[in-house]
Amino acid sequence: MIGHSVFGQKTPISYVNNERAKDSSAMGIGWDERISEITLKSQTEFEFRSFPMPSSCLTWREYSGTWKKQNDTLVFSDQYELIENDTRLKFVKKPNDNYYTLNFKTDKNSDLRNKEIVIKLVYDYDSGFKSKKLDLELNDENFLIIPFNKIPDRNQLASFRYEYLLTDSDKRYGYITESNTVNEKENELPNFIEITIVEVPKKEIVYRTTKAIITANKLKIVSTEKTESDLTDYNENLAFKENYAIENNK
Repeated sequence: MIGHSVFGQKTPISYVNNERAKDSSAMGIGWDERISEITLKSQTEFEFRSFPMPSSCLTWREYSGTWKKQNDTLVFSDQYELIENDTRLKFVKKPNDNYYTLNFKTDKNSDLRNKEIVIKLVYDYDSGFKSKKLDLELNDENFLIIPFNKIPDRNQLASFRYEYLLTDSDKRYGYITESNTVNEKENELPNFIEITIVEVPKKEIVYRTTKAIITANKLKIVSTEKTESDLTDYNENLAFKENYAIENNK
């Protein structure tokens, strides 16, 4: 199939730089998240590809969007969605209590008519203990009281996982933990925990713009920026290599 012409070339056109980072990172030796391939798929569409670990396709990433030419600059535009966390947690340590109190509510203080809830006990991965399921019911004040002596191997407990049907069509899942990893015990779980379910999580679109210049058969990224958001953005900023060389003409 003959592609469309771009700068005297037929699309798709790929600009490639397969050099690897020389220094090891926190992710391990050879990990490199920078974009390795920039492909003009058509006269309007592009694709960025990165291969943090080329031997593991599970780490590969693709970003696509549209592009246009402005004078001597290529402008790449893409976007992604941010969604507010659907749960807020508040922890309190009560030294005289020998039980966990889990208080469930919503951010709009709606009545929780469904009292049935599933709690899973999630243990530290290194302990080898499997998660245990508890079928429980909220009391009239939407509390769960779980005595310490009702939790097997509590010294290895890393987090709680809950499953709750907020409405007939809205089932919520979540982990209750202060650790960075839900199955890694970093510290003791506080014994009073307030769980606020956000009924309608906010959503925002982040728009990203990347600019590049092309000289001969080389492409060089000159800037990349994105719009600000009121929501926490956990997405890593795109990172690029110094130069990219044209690979082929399909």
